[in-house]
Amino acid sequence: MSPQKLDDIGALLKDHLVAEAQAGFPGLTRTPSTGVIQLLDYFATLTEADRDLHLAALAQVDALNFFPQLAVRELEALVATNPAFVRYRRATQSAAFTMGLRYVGLRMMKAMLADPMSMQMMARTRATLDFIPRDDLPAALVPDPDPAHLKPAKAPLLRKLINDAFPKLFATGKQKREGGETEYLGVLQGTNIKVVIDFAARGLQLRYGVSIPDETKTIFIWQRAYEDLWGAGAGWDCLTEENAEASIGLLCEHVAQVVSLRNGVMGLVR
Repeated sequence: MSPQKLDDIGALLKDHLVAEAQAGFPGLTRTPSTGVIQLLDYFATLTEADRDLHLAALAQVDALNFFPQLAVRELEALVATNPAFVRYRRATQSAAFTMGLRYVGLRMMKAMLADPMSMQMMARTRATLDFIPRDDLPAALVPDPDPAHLKPAKAPLLRKLINDAFPKLFATGKQKREGGETEYLGVLQGTNIKVVIDFAARGLQLRYGVSIPDETKTIFIWQRAYEDLWGAGAGWDCLTEENAEASIGLLCEHVAQVVSLRNGVMGLVR
């Protein structure tokens, strides 16, 4: 892979990231993930210049992630040492981005609020802070701000919605995998794809990943979520009975976006 080709791929990916940012993050704001909520809250603290630097760094990582067999050490070094990523990790590991209920998955939140001992421990911890943690949930995901009214979506509902949506998008078959995962197979945008759905990941309600086989072994796409392009979130943990249908619709958009970007990269490689 020539440096110029890699630069072209990075530019393609950066164009997408910048377009999403300039539009106000329409895809990310609807993504029911505390990791994504954290990212968006972090972006809100940045100047436009610092945000652009972060997006440029993400585009570099995303480009290398398509060819990890060629750039393992370069990728590791970039993630570990790039100033934008160092600032991001430092911020999102701080109390301001970890103490509030805003950054706790819905199932964990409900369990904490129902447990007197957890509430006492939380009160003692908060008494030592010099700021008020954020407990508000994003209105785009949870219009009703009262946690007592939240009903986390359960696997049967999510499975039904996915089984209805994926055949309309791409799936012509599905099969069970070890550990309770389900793999959906089909063709999207002229591309053979597999999407794995897991409802049993620890602390999560849903985790998904797109895989695209490549007989030439040129481009590597395995278990890739759209949020991975942003370095945010390990899965979805803010799914409610109310937002479940819209969220599965967004899942279809995210799957299609991963395929579209991969095909764009493939077009540059050929």
